[in-house]
Amino acid sequence: MIIDADAHVIEPYGIFGAAQRLDRNPMELPAATPTTACGGADLSDQWDHAFDAASYLRAMDAQGIDAAVLYPSVGLFVPFQPEISIGEHVDACAGYNHWIAAYCGYRSARLAGVGIAPLGDPDRAVAAVSDALHHGLVGLMVRPNFLFGRNLGDRAYDGFFAALADAGLVLAVHEGLGVRGCPTIGGDRFDSFAARHLLSHPMEQMATMASLMLDGALERHPTLRVAFLESGTGWLPYWLARLDDHIHWMSDSETEGLSLSASEYFARQCCISTDPEDPLCARTVASVGADHVMWASDFPHPDAAFPDALEEFRHHNPDLAESDATTILSETPLDFYGLHDRFVVG
Repeated sequence: MIIDADAHVIEPYGIFGAAQRLDRNPMELPAATPTTACGGADLSDQWDHAFDAASYLRAMDAQGIDAAVLYPSVGLFVPFQPEISIGEHVDACAGYNHWIAAYCGYRSARLAGVGIAPLGDPDRAVAAVSDALHHGLVGLMVRPNFLFGRNLGDRAYDGFFAALADAGLVLAVHEGLGVRGCPTIGGDRFDSFAARHLLSHPMEQMATMASLMLDGALERHPTLRVAFLESGTGWLPYWLARLDDHIHWMSDSETEGLSLSASEYFARQCCISTDPEDPLCARTVASVGADHVMWASDFPHPDAAFPDALEEFRHHNPDLAESDATTILSETPLDFYGLHDRFVVG
C-alpha cells in the first residue's frame, strides 16, 4: 500500500465564513511566485469537477497512490490573516474541519483529513480536538510561525497538547509561505520568492522544533505525536545534533528540566516527511530510522510532480533500501497517523 502522508485539497469558496472575502487576498507573495498546479500538468479532470473527492481519487489512481492524508491549501492562509478577529479565526478553522471531514467521508478507506487548530484561542483549540475526533480526523495542523504572540512550545497550549495526546491525534506542523503580515524567517531580508521559500519551510520547522523541545512541551506531553511536514529531511540530523549539544551544554540552567536529549524526544514522539525531490532521505533514514520518515507528494501544489511523484522519489534516492522504502511509503504513515484499521485498498 502506497500512502501519501501530506497531500492537499482545493477548497471551495465559502467554507471559512467571515474570514474569507473576495476583496481581500490572504496571501502576499512576490510576483515571480509559481502558481500553476503541479507545474502545469494535465489536471483537467480535477478542475472540471472542482477537485471533488471522486476526481481526487482518480488523480491518486493515476499516481499509483492507494491512500492519502489530506491537508488544506487556502486553509493554510485564510484563518491567519492579521485583520480577522479571534472569533473569525476560530470559525474559519471549524468551517474547514467540518468540510474536510465530509470530503474524506466520501471514501474514508482511502482518504483521511487533518483539521486546523484554532490556536488563537487555546481553550477553543482544546474543544476542537474532541470535535476532530468525533468527525474522524486524524490530527490537527498548526503553523510553525510565531503567531498570536507565542511560540508553539508555550505553556498556553498545554491543554491542547494534552487533549491531542489523550485523543491519539497527531500535531501536524506545516508551513505555507505567504500569509500577509505573518512573521516568517527570511521575509525580513529577502524579496524574492526563491530565497523566502528556500528559508521559510525548513527554518520555521527548525525554530518550532527547538521551541517544542527547549520549552519543555515534549517533556510535559510524552505521548504527543508530532509531524514536521513539507520541509525536506536533510536538515534534521544536523539540527538534532545541534539541539542535543545545547541541551547538554545548558543542562545546569535553561534545560535542567529536560530529561531527554533532542534526538531521544524525536525518537519517542516525532516524524518527518520526505518529498519526491528530496535527495537526502536515505541519509536521514540512516540517522533516525525509516520508522520516523514518511513520504508526501504535496499534490497538487505548484512544486508537486504529477503523475510521476513516486518515480521521482525513487530516482533521487537510489541508495535507499527497498525495505526502508516500503516502511516510508506505507508502514510509517499507517503507524504514525493510526490508520491500520481504516485504510483499505479496493
